Amino acid sequence: MNYDGNCWNILNSVRYAINEQSTAYTNGTDTTGAFQNSYLIEQINRAQYYIHSTLFQQFPDIFLTSATLTFSSSSATLPEDCFKIKEITSSDNYPIIPIDSKERRVGNMIGDRYAYYRKGDTVVLDRDGISDASTLWYYTRCREITTGMSSAGGALSLTLATTARGIADYYNGMTIENVTDNWVDTISDYAANRVCTLAAQTGAASKYYGIVSELPEIFHHLIIRKAEHLVKCDIVSPQVANNFDLADFNEDLRAALSAYAGTNNGDCDIDSMINDFGDM
Repeated sequence: MNYDGNCWNILNSVRYAINEQSTAYTNGTDTTGAFQNSYLIEQINRAQYYIHSTLFQQFPDIFLTSATLTFSSSSATLPEDCFKIKEITSSDNYPIIPIDSKERRVGNMIGDRYAYYRKGDTVVLDRDGISDASTLWYYTRCREITTGMSSAGGALSLTLATTARGIADYYNGMTIENVTDNWVDTISDYAANRVCTLAAQTGAASKYYGIVSELPEIFHHLIIRKAEHLVKCDIVSPQVANNFDLADFNEDLRAALSAYAGTNNGDCDIDSMINDFGDM
């Protein structure tokens, strides 16, 4: 199927652009090139962050989603992909109001069950002893994509390479493409030991895979373009970045944003958006 936005394909395309491509390089079985895959994937994710930031400025609702936030003893853990909270409502549909941590109750004060403050990756209600299944509306952050060779698998299971994030739930809900066997599936759960629970497919060891970017598909090729430019700026790159590459990327980004704005925000001034971000 080969999604343009899967990390294996992006990595392969970036290697073409710097004139250092082979299947062995992309798969990591040959590490004699000027660039290691770990470095190139880092630049790919930098490119993702850049495009995510550009989109979030103008179309934040692309990244808006909801989840149940379960409070126990007045504390709840935010979803792994939470970037920014939009609103929280209690199970009886009352809004829970955000407060600064400096405003929280002190001493023997009772506090307010309908007020919360954020503490790292948790949300704390301003009254003790509250249990509730609230609704959280939040903006998702830009999760990193990765590629590698699986180390194990089975029915509805695939174990990713050690280069994948070792954080529970990190890839939950993301799309994964098995490049070797040409199938695509959704990661329904992810464990800290890098084991994916798949929605439908059977995994196996020694299969090359790519996690697919969560950015809208119209921007997937731009991850490649931006990553190419970042890599070409490296002093050891076989290909050197130039002004034409940068201008061409800007024009490509402008066209994609303009097309996207046509279906989401007809009042969006694309020229202002590009200029606001300066040189790309």
